[in-house]
Amino acid sequence: MRGLLPSCLLLLLSTCGGEPESSSATVGPTDPPNVLMFVVDTLRADRLGCYGHDAPTSPHLDSFAEQAQLFERAWAPSPYTATSHASLFTSTYPETHGIWNRLQLDSKPDPVFPALPEKAITLAEVFRDSGWQTAAIAGGGYVNARRGLAQGFELFDSRTLGAEDRMNRALQWLGQERDPNKPFFLFLHTYEVHYPYVPPKEYVNRFASDYQGPLHQVVEQARTFNADFLRRFPDRNPIGEVQRRFFKPLFDSPDFDQKDRDFVHTLYDAEIAVVDDQFARLEAMLQETGLAENTIVIVTSDHGEELWEHDYFGHHRVWEETMHIPLLIRHPQGPIGVRRSDSVDLVDLMPTLLAAVGLPLPAQVAGRVVSLTSLEPEGVGPGPSHVHQANWPAARAAWRNDSRKVHFFPDEGFPPQVYDLGADPGERQDLANTESGRISITEARRALDRFRKAAVQRRKDFGLLPVIHAISSFTPEVVAELQGLGYVEAEED
Repeated sequence: MRGLLPSCLLLLLSTCGGEPESSSATVGPTDPPNVLMFVVDTLRADRLGCYGHDAPTSPHLDSFAEQAQLFERAWAPSPYTATSHASLFTSTYPETHGIWNRLQLDSKPDPVFPALPEKAITLAEVFRDSGWQTAAIAGGGYVNARRGLAQGFELFDSRTLGAEDRMNRALQWLGQERDPNKPFFLFLHTYEVHYPYVPPKEYVNRFASDYQGPLHQVVEQARTFNADFLRRFPDRNPIGEVQRRFFKPLFDSPDFDQKDRDFVHTLYDAEIAVVDDQFARLEAMLQETGLAENTIVIVTSDHGEELWEHDYFGHHRVWEETMHIPLLIRHPQGPIGVRRSDSVDLVDLMPTLLAAVGLPLPAQVAGRVVSLTSLEPEGVGPGPSHVHQANWPAARAAWRNDSRKVHFFPDEGFPPQVYDLGADPGERQDLANTESGRISITEARRALDRFRKAAVQRRKDFGLLPVIHAISSFTPEVVAELQGLGYVEAEED
């Protein structure tokens, strides 16, 4: 698989119960390190100051980057939340695990929602079985137990609440609930930066402009609706309803102009600032309790966001703004304040973290180990080529070889597009009709074919076919279609 697959597949102070308690256990030089991973959903790299953004969205994360390793070339395996998290937790690519946000079949009007099978070995399971205490505090939505993402977590608390609530819960667990005599793995996730953007007014004012358009009123209405919804239905996800009721009618209006779009950028920046302030609380707690001395801290995202750079809003394609994610890692014994050019993918995090704490890698792992204690490459690299896949089986994908990138949009009926990222990082000048562009398209088709065959074989070798819930309620036509697509193992509720 390593010979066929690339390193990147793109198919990221108080607790609610009072001040955190200091750890009662003294950190020794041979104590296994803790691991704390903070995933900020929908955070694109170029909106952080440490990645070049000129707005003050992330002063605390920028300060953290000065004490960490910043990976300049980090990629999400998919533009979808469930998909990227499944890859993050199992170090397998989406073509292998098949966990898409939803799977729309020709023979079934409603989507189905694949889940990880029990045979899939997750990062949390390895930590738990090796003596680490494991906890997940997440933002609900597609990060849920029904998708198999709770495997290995002794505490799995995932609800669609804001960054402040999720940070409160994390600090409570760190300060009052965890066993101080055990190392821990804490996965912390927030949807705060995910559309629809309804940041508190004081954060919007930080990035205030002279905008006087309709979005001001829409955001106020959405903020009120969102708060009321969560009071009445604390275990439900309000994101879809807020999108449909308030934002989509305005976004679809012919009167929605560039000034409105610019204000959406302002709202996105304000949401990042909310998360940045919450991260400051986490960092303060780690420093004050001494946990920072023996904790590997990772800040990343599952995917980015397209803000009309290609006349589209959202995250369904594999443009650079959607797939380039931040990755900041602080290792207590690692170099600090360095910018690394290693090309890494979320599938590399599982083997990298397990190697960093001295644990063996499961055989299913498709990612590679990246050394966190030195800047020297570790192991044999897979070369400069990368496959970026946005969905399956429709195969919206891209292939990159050095700076040349080829996009395929078969489900949308567009011809392939080719870009030279060295000269054209914004992917504006399509080279598909040039001689070199046509050669790249041919090479890309072959690379994608090799990749898919290898990924499917890995799925078979390790029994990673996803689970389809409620299969007994499907018609024979639906079951046949699932079998044809490779979703052949199912379990009944």
